[in-house]
Amino acid sequence: MAGIFSDIKEKIVKYVEVNVSLFKINLIGKTSGLMSYFMFALIALFMVSCIILFVGFGLSEVFFEAGLSRAASYFLTTGVYCLLLILVVMLRKPIVRFFANSIVDVLTDDAGLEEEDDTTHS
Repeated sequence: MAGIFSDIKEKIVKYVEVNVSLFKINLIGKTSGLMSYFMFALIALFMVSCIILFVGFGLSEVFFEAGLSRAASYFLTTGVYCLLLILVVMLRKPIVRFFANSIVDVLTDDAGLEEEDDTTHS
């Protein structure tokens, strides 16, 4: 009788260890996916910042060549940036929703688990 209980105890301990290991692996996978998404977003943000900076310089030069003084062209370019800022603030909910949905998709991506389940049931 004691042998049956020790076998059950060993199987329960092994089951818990396997589930803890599986949880750790899933956590590592989700965290690495999220961190890679953030790194991509950071690189893209840097690139967009550089593009906006040089577009601003180019726009100022276009205004300068159009006959405005250099100071007026920079102020006009600043006005264009302010309009873009107002547009972004007005559209903040869809923008935030887009990034929130992207993060949730990264965290809840179960494609690897579904493929694994399909191969084990075959």
